[in-house]
Amino acid sequence: MKSQASIRQLRRIGYATFIITAMLCIWVARLAWLQFVEAFQALPHDSHTLMKQSVIQRERGIVLDDGRGHIVDRRGTPITGLKANALIFFPIQSSKEQKAAVEQIASLLELDAGQLMRQWSMASEPFVLRDNQKKVVSITETKLQTLQQYHWPGVRLLPYTDPYPLKELTPHWVGYTIEASTANTTGAKAERHDHGWRYKMRKGAYGLEQSFNPLLAGIGPVTFVHYQDAGMKPLPGLDVRIRKPGNPYYPLRLVTTADLSLHEPIVTIMKQHHVKKGAVVVLDAATRDVLAMVSVPAYNPERIDPKDHAWNNLALQAAAPGSVFKLVAAAWALESGAYKPQDSFYCSGEYGKYGLSCWKKGGHGTLTLEEAFAQSCNVAFAQISERMTALDMYHYAHKLGWIGSVGQIGSDHLGHRELAQLPNEEGGRIEGPGKKSIEMGEGEKVQSSIGQRDVRITPLAAANAMVTLLQGGVYGEPRLVQRIEDQSGAVISTFSKQANQERRLQARTAHYLRYWMEQVVKRGTGEALRHRAWTLAGKSGTAQAEAYGTKQLHTWFVGYGPVKKPQYAVAVVSLDEENDSQHRATAVFGDVMDMLASYQVKP
Repeated sequence: MKSQASIRQLRRIGYATFIITAMLCIWVARLAWLQFVEAFQALPHDSHTLMKQSVIQRERGIVLDDGRGHIVDRRGTPITGLKANALIFFPIQSSKEQKAAVEQIASLLELDAGQLMRQWSMASEPFVLRDNQKKVVSITETKLQTLQQYHWPGVRLLPYTDPYPLKELTPHWVGYTIEASTANTTGAKAERHDHGWRYKMRKGAYGLEQSFNPLLAGIGPVTFVHYQDAGMKPLPGLDVRIRKPGNPYYPLRLVTTADLSLHEPIVTIMKQHHVKKGAVVVLDAATRDVLAMVSVPAYNPERIDPKDHAWNNLALQAAAPGSVFKLVAAAWALESGAYKPQDSFYCSGEYGKYGLSCWKKGGHGTLTLEEAFAQSCNVAFAQISERMTALDMYHYAHKLGWIGSVGQIGSDHLGHRELAQLPNEEGGRIEGPGKKSIEMGEGEKVQSSIGQRDVRITPLAAANAMVTLLQGGVYGEPRLVQRIEDQSGAVISTFSKQANQERRLQARTAHYLRYWMEQVVKRGTGEALRHRAWTLAGKSGTAQAEAYGTKQLHTWFVGYGPVKKPQYAVAVVSLDEENDSQHRATAVFGDVMDMLASYQVKP
């Protein structure tokens, strides 16, 4: 009996040993499969292998430059994509060294040590050191040398590219970007993840960022990767890796015609005159190049609120021009022969029809066409419009560039044919949207002739019309982008000055209109500009705002200077002003021209 019990026990031991051995064999085989086969195969739910995933778990990375192309001004000053040395903080385990590093950095850069310590200790991802305005903390050359002497754990001094360094001072024509998708660090395809962790791709959604997006998109970012163990300590031998695209030509660079040194002073002038909503456009009178295009209120391209329209470029938005539009009737009167400069009109202050009256109570009395233009007499121009058809008004508005858009749209000869240099530009018009033919009643025509009713033009088109007159009636399209360069500075493509030139007005007509605009400043509605740094010329305008029934007005002034040798054409509009007898546009125009008097254009 004992012998049989021993046999059964041995059998059970044998069975157990066999089962355990089989399980161990299966386990070893599984481990071998994972180690030597499956470790190098893509997972069903991910494109990475197990080997790669094990590395990713220890990886902490930050994008130093997302690879998007940069926009610079005519002097090469970065408007987007400013490269500078920055402090990068990687999440690490709290220690005495971390506290010492924070105290030293805060003392050197004049920062709040407590706030920096809280941010670092709570960080789960690497971050760039920024100030309270969210701007990257700049490291001067002196401080750079001091910082390089230290070797703090988890702190790196690296070249970082700030996408929008100007923040609220970014010109509206730059636009903004939105997140496109996630992509691998090579930037090849949005759904591949060859290097593990993802980064945010950006695509243009407004302004030059949108219209030149095919060239600005880039081919991938420059990333800095830091490897840590489970205790958040650097792994020896895997501490640092830098990844970047291998193509030496990217990112590309858009060299614009604008001069950034003009932008902030113009913003300051508009603030001094309490312009809350408006725009200023400055064009080079010889080339039509956009030197400055300022829109207020300001916007921050990194914080776009769709409900807040501050990002909208008002220099490209059409608004009622008021008496500025009298240039159309004046040009028609001269070229058609219907009137001569010395023909006289009588203004009693009231036109007597359509609720139209002159801005001057009691009227101007008897005055010539030249004087009517200088004094901006509504009654005289209403009388002129009686002989002018709606089609005449349309044609002469078109001759001045006030029908449709004026911004240059061209090709880079690289396969991109619809590159709008001034995207999002509204077209000018003399009738309400949706009308298919030029049909106006007499009342509509009279009110439209003085820039009311449905007449709309943009500040850009207004400034461009000044250049057309300065160039003897020859129309052309303004330019904002000069050329495209690769990363080394080699020119890839250029855009011509004054594209699509054509004569639209007689030289004699342009001469008369320029002379009349001189009289506006000498003895007309622009007399406030008589004692400026330069002798100036131009045309003022005041129009009812979009919200009918309110007392809000749009004030305009468009003109050029200096009169003898014109260098700049400028358009100013102040929108939705209270009717407080101030003509802010004229005052802003004068101050902008004074500033330009000491400015030298760099080719």
